[in-house]
Amino acid sequence: MSQVANIANAVTAARLLAAPLFIACIVRATATPLAGWVAGLLFVSAAWSDIADGRLARRHGTASDRGRVLDHFADIAFILGSLATYVYLDLAPWWVPAAIAASFSVYVIDSWLGSAPSLPAVASEREAPPAEASERRRVIGSRIGHLGGICNWVLVGVLTFNESAGLHWLPPGIVALLFALVPIYSGAAIATRFLAR
Repeated sequence: MSQVANIANAVTAARLLAAPLFIACIVRATATPLAGWVAGLLFVSAAWSDIADGRLARRHGTASDRGRVLDHFADIAFILGSLATYVYLDLAPWWVPAAIAASFSVYVIDSWLGSAPSLPAVASEREAPPAEASERRRVIGSRIGHLGGICNWVLVGVLTFNESAGLHWLPPGIVALLFALVPIYSGAAIATRFLAR
């Protein structure tokens, strides 16, 4: 693995490792306003890393299925951990992280099943199976799923700055609308996977 691939994966891993610290800050922000601003800084760093790791890997031709899997699991750990904490703090409804978890679960299962290597019949026992039979399973993205992922980051960012950092720029009605959109785009991402078959 090249040095660039290692750097890209390290950026992704840093996002995964930052999730518990971010969660601790948003919990602490209820008593210490400074913690809310630290959470905001951590959020911006995590969101930047989500953009930077993929671009770095693609620019240098080191993108891999392993890196994509790490990226997706770092994202979902950060997003679901954050939203579950906001549910715990009574700042988000329970069905928001539940809808995202359902969509991500379908994405993982569909990718697993959809990328299963097929094993064509082998002419003789001595003959090695074709190269494509040894393909690894891989993640299979979708446009709606990608847009949903961006919306998830936006929602966590809104909660971080609106609630944890105490800016309150968005009124409760707008935040409620953002919550209401989550099951819509999550459901659409699930539906498109079944309709594509």
